[in-house]
Amino acid sequence: MTMTLSKRQNLIASGESSTIDFEALFDEHWNRLCGILYRMLGDPQEAEDLALEAFLRLQLYPPRDDRNLGGWLYRVATNLGFNALRKSKRRKYYEEQANSLITNDNSPEDPAETAERRFATERVRATLRAMKKRKAQVLILRHSGLSYAEIAEATGVSLGSIGTLLARAEKEFERLFREG
Repeated sequence: MTMTLSKRQNLIASGESSTIDFEALFDEHWNRLCGILYRMLGDPQEAEDLALEAFLRLQLYPPRDDRNLGGWLYRVATNLGFNALRKSKRRKYYEEQANSLITNDNSPEDPAETAERRFATERVRATLRAMKKRKAQVLILRHSGLSYAEIAEATGVSLGSIGTLLARAEKEFERLFREG
């Protein structure tokens, strides 16, 4: 997920007055933030938009303590991702209702395999929405390749508690997924 040069320059230019080394932070975290958001949402453009939103919020509303800016960015980005998931669920419901009024043809347009994959992906997202926010965050961050230390920074949980929290989150995810 690459950002257009003009978007990046505009975003970086807006941060010149800050004490934060915005360009270095951007270079360090951009691809990973986009990857996490893409896995959450399944839409690369929306993932980039939300990653930009996270950086913009860093610029406009920087945290008081700037020792953990990476963790702050991951937390803001995953919160934005969860908000987008909730919004897309509502939008999907209304679109389906409108579609059923327009057409009586409810047959799937995609091949069966594509439909199954989309169903499974939607089930995973629904399961994550049903979980407590912190547990869902830990799962998403871990399955996006972050280390325990990075997850601890992003969530504000002590490093020694991450393994236990992750195990509980996985157990809860499995239970909810089977029930769903």
